[in-house]
Amino acid sequence: MRQSLNELYSTVRKAAVGRGAPHGIAEDLAGAVCWLSSLSFDGVACAVDCLADWPSETPSVQLVRDETGLVLETTKQGTAASVLLAGPALSDLLQAGAVPDSGFTISVDVPLLVVAAVAKTCAGLKRRAWLRVHLEGQAVIADCNQETCQIIAVTEQSAITASRVTEVTLWPNQPDQGSGTTGCLITQEEFVRRRDSALTEGLDVCEDSLKQLELWAALTLVPESDRSQETGAGAGLLDND
Repeated sequence: MRQSLNELYSTVRKAAVGRGAPHGIAEDLAGAVCWLSSLSFDGVACAVDCLADWPSETPSVQLVRDETGLVLETTKQGTAASVLLAGPALSDLLQAGAVPDSGFTISVDVPLLVVAAVAKTCAGLKRRAWLRVHLEGQAVIADCNQETCQIIAVTEQSAITASRVTEVTLWPNQPDQGSGTTGCLITQEEFVRRRDSALTEGLDVCEDSLKQLELWAALTLVPESDRSQETGAGAGLLDND
C-alpha cells in the first residue's frame, strides 16, 4: 500500500496516542517510523511491535551511576525496555554530551527504531554517532553522520558483536570494528537515493500492519454529537487540517 510521509506520520502519531502514549513520545515514534520506512525498512511493523505491549508490559529506563560511571538500564533486570522510552533517552543523552567513550548499552524491544531515533538526533545536532544493532540475523554498525546514515555489516568474529540480539550500544566516537567488517548494507549514496525516492514517490508499507495502526488511531475519535463539540471536539474556526 502506498502512503506519503505525511499520511504515515499522522497515522502512527494517532495510533500511539490511541494506545496511551504521551503526545511527545507519539511524535518521536512517528518520526522514527517515517525515517525507517523511507529507507525501505518495515517501519510500520516496528511501530506495531512496540505499541502492542504498551504500556502494561513496558519497564521504565533509568540512568544510574556505578563504580564505572553512568549506566542506562531498565528498572526490571533482565527485561527489554520499550523503544518508546529508550530511544528518546539515548537521544537526550547524546544531545547533552553525556554518552561516555565506552558507550551505553541497553536491551530494547525493537532495536531498529533506536537507529532512527539516534540518526534523527544526529541530523538535528549536525553531530556524528555510532550504534550497534542486530539486523536480518547479523550484527551491524549504524554510522549516523549528521544527515546521512551508513549501515555496515560485521561478522561474528568481531569482538563487538558478542551481545544479545535485543541489545543496542551507542558510542559518541567511532568504535573498533576489528577484522569483522564485511561491507556496507546501505552506503551514504544509497541512503540519499532512498530518501529522495520516498519524498517524490511515497512509501510502500505493509497493509496489514497499517490497518492495525489505523484501528489504534481510531481510539482517539469521539462520537459525533453536540456533547462532543461542547467539550472541544471537531475543527474550530481557525483549524485548517
